[in-house]
Amino acid sequence: MKIFLINLLLLFSVASASAAGNDKTSRGEIYLEKFLENTKTLQADFQQTLRTRDGEILQQTAGEFYLSRPGKFRWNYESPFEQIIVSDGKRIWIYDVELEQVTVQKQSAGLPSTPMALLENSATLHQSFDVQQLDERNGIYRLKLVSKTGGSDFGEIVVGLDAGGLRFMQLHDQFEQVTDIIFSDIKTNIKLAKDVFEFVPPEGVDVFGG
Repeated sequence: MKIFLINLLLLFSVASASAAGNDKTSRGEIYLEKFLENTKTLQADFQQTLRTRDGEILQQTAGEFYLSRPGKFRWNYESPFEQIIVSDGKRIWIYDVELEQVTVQKQSAGLPSTPMALLENSATLHQSFDVQQLDERNGIYRLKLVSKTGGSDFGEIVVGLDAGGLRFMQLHDQFEQVTDIIFSDIKTNIKLAKDVFEFVPPEGVDVFGG
């Protein structure tokens, strides 16, 4: 589960991308390009559901998400189990409050298995993914992103965007499980406190890695 969470949060560490380049670019792709290029900071609430492809719910979580490009992010999982995941741009800290354990690793260590990590190195969107417009529902455009690289943890990513930016993500992993992440109360390009992306292990907890 921790490996999955690391790969999941790295999806948001993109620095820049370009989806343009021809007159056939869909509106959904334009919205994606706009989000990746123009969003420097982001704060949102989220609901995350892990389910089987048949729809059986395996886990539901909720919390707050923060992003500051390049490379800084924070997930505050508030229910049902409190967990904090923080990246300061160099290291990723995963704090399991109930277990009193902290796992830390260099941020670059998780990048190779993450499709969106290619964008961290300024690769263009279409070099990393086959992008397909799926449909439009209530003003939200769905795009399917299929990784062009082998050995990825996510074979398919579906994103939903509108003129305001990213609204949801749907991740299909190699275990035939689906993770839905729905964002709400989204605020972009606001000033975030510096300590949001800092983490100091609480006294007395076990720390693994470094």
